[in-house]
Amino acid sequence: MTYLSRRGGFFRVLLVTHVGGVALLALVALALDDVPGPSAAQAAALAGLGAVGLAAYAGFYRALELGPIAIVSPIASSNGSIVVLLAVLVLGESLTGLQALGCLLVFGFVVLAALEPKPGPDGTERGSGIPLAVGTAASFGAYLFGLATLSDELGWLVPILVARSVTVAIVAAVAVARPPAGASLGRLALLGCLAAGMLDATGYLVFNRGAEIGEVAITSAAAAAYPVIPIVVGLVALRERVATHQLVGVAGVLCGMVVLALG
Repeated sequence: MTYLSRRGGFFRVLLVTHVGGVALLALVALALDDVPGPSAAQAAALAGLGAVGLAAYAGFYRALELGPIAIVSPIASSNGSIVVLLAVLVLGESLTGLQALGCLLVFGFVVLAALEPKPGPDGTERGSGIPLAVGTAASFGAYLFGLATLSDELGWLVPILVARSVTVAIVAAVAVARPPAGASLGRLALLGCLAAGMLDATGYLVFNRGAEIGEVAITSAAAAAYPVIPIVVGLVALRERVATHQLVGVAGVLCGMVVLALG
């Protein structure tokens, strides 16, 4: 996604990936005969979540475009702690000792990872996508919390399908009104975006299936470790240069996410 965002701009990538994801989710819904049928109130709530999801994904893709991916990705993926916090504040749920420890680790080390290094010798600043990544984590947390709350009544598939459809409608309307500037995506990049959107949607489906069969702790722990892949890509393939305290912060965030998932 980083390559695609930097090549075609985050807005085009946002639109095409979501079209791919919604297409896959719609096919799954038809195959399972799980056609959306929310009430007016539920539809309004899902429309609001679609807007929140748009803010989350737009911020994430823009943060990836700015970089560094090795710091941006784990910060953005720390949204699980926001979901837990909202569950406590809004739903009145209580935390286990491990969950409380996980939240403290995530919040503390996100602050450390988000501390911008000093400008380089040439005066340029590094890590300009980091503030966006922090906001993205909060947006994703609210988005996932809303989806989880509505899933109790609508099931695990309908909320994400409707919310993402709303996101696609909003982005498409903006694209028609104000076409994005810059070079268009080539055929291979377009196919890459569609594939990425389908993989993203598949990730939701696999995670929900894992939780559905009762292996919640194992599934959550495995999902919490996924930022390791973009971290390696950023440091090895893209040769990003990040400060030592940021790497320590990233390691702490990953540990906190695993502790939180196992709690």
